[in-house]
Order: sequence, then C-alpha cells, then structure tokens
Amino acid sequence: MTNPGLVFWTAALVNLGLICAMGILGVRCVRRGEIARHRRAMKLAGGLVVAFLLSYVLKVLLIGREDRSLWSEADVLVLRAHEVCVVIMLIAGGVAWRQSRALLATRSVTRDARDPEADPGVLRRHKRAGWAAVLSALAGFALAAVVLAGMYGRAQAS
Repeated sequence: MTNPGLVFWTAALVNLGLICAMGILGVRCVRRGEIARHRRAMKLAGGLVVAFLLSYVLKVLLIGREDRSLWSEADVLVLRAHEVCVVIMLIAGGVAWRQSRALLATRSVTRDARDPEADPGVLRRHKRAGWAAVLSALAGFALAAVVLAGMYGRAQAS
C-alpha cells in the first residue's frame, strides 16, 4: 500500500531541489549580467515556495501530520534543523524580494543609462539576502533528504 505522507514528502523534496536549482541558476545569471533570466529564475523559485506552502496546508487537512512517536531524538533534531533552514530561506528570500522592488527602475535592472544608479546599500542587502536564501535552501534540502530517508526507513520497518 502506498503511504500518502511519503508520496507528499518525496514530491516536496523534489520541489525543494527545484527551488535550489533555480537559486543556483539565478546566481549564475546575475553574475553573467543576465538580469531578466535572474528575475525569472527567482520568480519561479518563489512560485515553487508558494506552491509548497499551499500544498502543505492541503496535506495537513487531507492526510494529517506525521506521527513522530516512533522518531528518535536525532530524527527530530534533524527535522528541527531543516525547519530552521526553511524559515531562514523564507525570511531571507522575502528580504531579497523586498530589496529587489527598489531596484526595478534602476539601470542595474533596466540596463538603460538614462535610469538612475541603484543604491549600493540596496544592492548589497539584496545580494546578501539572496545568498542567505540560497545557502539555507541548500542546507534545508540536505537535511530534508536525511529526514525523508528516516521516514522511508521507519515505513519499511513497520
């Protein structure tokens, strides 16, 4: 019999992997000066985050939460570390998005010399927040893989 929780969390891991891939692609694009591609990659990553959050609400309503009574303390600790990474990703991604709004009409984005220069502080905050979001997403992905492996192991044992 298929475990719907495992199906959901496997799909969620794939989703987080795609978020990480879009973050890495976005970083590579901005380094090459491909701002439009950077923005598309970041919008896709943001859309995947929103899709996960909505699917998680549906999952809790339809399937329920995981029974962690069989989880070891180490399993729960890894889960909590993953959740911290996800919260950091969400906050840093939100800060990066907020800072990006102030960059839209600048020549950093438009590439039009008639537009004003971007505020260096805004650029710096956007870059730092973006890096924090990407790095925390990558750490969250690695930890999520460990959590999911444990879930598969417990499912096999029962």
